[in-house]
Amino acid sequence: MSTPRTLTLPDGVHPATLDTDRGSFATLQARPDVGTPLGTVLLVPGWTGSKEDFTPLVDHLARYGWIAVAVDQRGQYETPGPADATAYTLAEFGADVVAMSTALGGYSQLVGHSFGGLVAREAVLTDPSVFSSITLLCSGPGAFGDEVTRQGLQMLAFGLENLPIEQVYDLKLDHDSKELSYVAPASDVTAFLRKRFTGNAPIGLAEITKRLLDTDDRTDQLARSGVRAQVVYGETDDGWPLPIQDAMAETLGVRAQTVPDAGHSPAIDQPAATARLLVDFFHKR
Repeated sequence: MSTPRTLTLPDGVHPATLDTDRGSFATLQARPDVGTPLGTVLLVPGWTGSKEDFTPLVDHLARYGWIAVAVDQRGQYETPGPADATAYTLAEFGADVVAMSTALGGYSQLVGHSFGGLVAREAVLTDPSVFSSITLLCSGPGAFGDEVTRQGLQMLAFGLENLPIEQVYDLKLDHDSKELSYVAPASDVTAFLRKRFTGNAPIGLAEITKRLLDTDDRTDQLARSGVRAQVVYGETDDGWPLPIQDAMAETLGVRAQTVPDAGHSPAIDQPAATARLLVDFFHKR
């Protein structure tokens, strides 16, 4: 779970609703102050995340001349979602992202963080024509393979299907707070994290959790899509093991890039360095 450092929006970053032919999505957006925009960057958050995971990155990308749009996916925080498990397949999520890019004019530079990377890949495989590139940010080729991680995800999915989501959050927080690396955030951020988690559609979050357990590796297909790809991770990323991300990059015909002094959330830990890697990639042909 990404933890924002602050909830204060930078000047120029504002909430907006993105209307598409598959429904409306809550976003944070920013545009460059001067000149003609270079294009659009569409940022897709991960498991238990939200558009706020990209707030500082949205600001930096706009300063580089790009329209930046970070979204809440269906059932995620401020975007409503149906109480129907079949609505939360990767195919449904991917079709949403295709619709978002189309509504934004197409040819988006697509960035998917963690689980959002799996969704971004699905979107490209669904319709590569509406994307200029894809960046897999701290993401992986498919389901987690580590048994301890899988057991934790299975327990969380079971809890979301059988307990009030508020109780699930309290249990998760109690577990996480016992980790040696846990640092309690500021009180307003603490309140936001609870509001965000409990604002999810419970069945949607349960199904997203299951996608981290059952998603197939489709990297070969992505490599054949014709859409330029980038793989980026924080140097201490603790999501998918770094050798697995390196192997994914190799299959895509690229070398993984590292954000120094960053973990699983480079957009929060080091937004300036992350933005620089992204825009350099966007301009490369």
